[in-house]
Amino acid sequence: VRPEDNLRPEGSFESPEKPKYQPGERQKPIRHDDNLRPEGDFERPEKSPFKPAERPKQVRPEDNLRPEGDFERPEKSPFKPAERPKQVRPEDNLKPEGEFERPEPVGYSYVQRSQVIRQEDNLFLEGNFERTEKTVYVAGDRPKPIRHDDNLRPEGDFERPEKSHFRPADRPKQVRPEDNLRPEGDFERPEKSPFRPAERPKQIRPEDNLRPEGNFESPEKPKYQPGERQKPIRHDDNLHPEGDFERPEKSPFRPAERPKQVRPEDNLRPEGDFERPEKSPFR
Repeated sequence: VRPEDNLRPEGSFESPEKPKYQPGERQKPIRHDDNLRPEGDFERPEKSPFKPAERPKQVRPEDNLRPEGDFERPEKSPFKPAERPKQVRPEDNLKPEGEFERPEPVGYSYVQRSQVIRQEDNLFLEGNFERTEKTVYVAGDRPKPIRHDDNLRPEGDFERPEKSHFRPADRPKQVRPEDNLRPEGDFERPEKSPFRPAERPKQIRPEDNLRPEGNFESPEKPKYQPGERQKPIRHDDNLHPEGDFERPEKSPFRPAERPKQVRPEDNLRPEGDFERPEKSPFR
């Protein structure tokens, strides 16, 4: 609620114009004056072209050591399985005498729980012990609201404002300030060059005095061949088969005989007439 008064705005209000965005000026470097002046011609050292470095030759010092005589190389012994060492048992005068009894293993049995041993004393309970009773859970009552009496009574008809129907909001129009700037003359737009693949740069190879001389022999690649299967190595021994070996003959295939059904004999005999229900025809 705004209180009413007699104050009214008079005259025109001027709002300051906001300065437009402008790029900041770059600060100029400050160079102090001196008496130094360049004189004469300046020479720049030329960069030597690339050339591969020469591999240094290995220098071996000379001495008076010369090999004399024949050198013998030990022959490698062929592979053979190692012998298992025999167990060495020291001899003594201990001899077992009599019969040895081994305890029989006890089977699994149920183990009874040990009883608790309570020591006897002279302490006894006297009098009555009171135990607190647990309160039964009951749902709490909701407090009733307290309304104070007054002399206010509704009088007359009550009007409720009607809710306006939904409608889409209007898009605000863009306000463009007017100015005196007008385009003059013809505007030229640069034409876009069509797409074309870029040229591959040429490889620059530095020049040198190295030239190939003579014929170069390139080794021929061996053709693909399946690898040979390694033969198993069987060590020689003194075991030889003697006599004739008998192999059991395999019996030819034949269908199995179906087992006969065995029915036990009894004294039950059917007596009288048997009635069979008639089957109703299909419909």
